[in-house]
Amino acid sequence: MDKAILVPSVLLACLFIAFYLFRCWKWRIEVNNSVLISSVLNASGIVCGIALALSPFFPSVKSVLGGIDIYIFIGGIAVLFVSSQTIYREVIKGTSRKTVNKLNQSATSQSDAPI
Repeated sequence: MDKAILVPSVLLACLFIAFYLFRCWKWRIEVNNSVLISSVLNASGIVCGIALALSPFFPSVKSVLGGIDIYIFIGGIAVLFVSSQTIYREVIKGTSRKTVNKLNQSATSQSDAPI
């Protein structure tokens, strides 16, 4: 991972960890190590996601994106699953007879309600 990605990731992770540790101290909650590790990974994901989103618009950002193939893969899988879930929920499940009948019944019952 290039330093242009690593340094902002580490700084953001430090902010997340400090915030989490402060909240644990304030509420007297035991620190969970998995939250600390997850914070580091998520900070890196946020920085890489921003860089990926900006790369089509700024060629200089695109040159920095070497070594983040895992985030490109994860992003592709996320887009695949979110799109598949949306198609299933809205196109396939949303047009089934049961769903359409429930929507029609709820619309009818709301229109019959007194004002």
